[in-house]
Amino acid sequence: TQSFKTVEASLRVDALASARFKISRSKLVNLTSNGDVRVNWTTVTKNETTLKTGEIVSVSGKGRL
Repeated sequence: TQSFKTVEASLRVDALASARFKISRSKLVNLTSNGDVRVNWTTVTKNETTLKTGEIVSVSGKGRL
């Protein structure tokens, strides 16, 4: 496993994934609407999804968090 440190205002999937993969939140919105973002291997359709400790986020073509 890998870890990273960041300071974010929330635990929303779009905030944390954009910080980890170094992509803009607006690009992450497009990836989410295309079905390219998953939390625990389930496709996420809302950027405001709140993450919990231990959940796995994957973005197609970018990797896992």
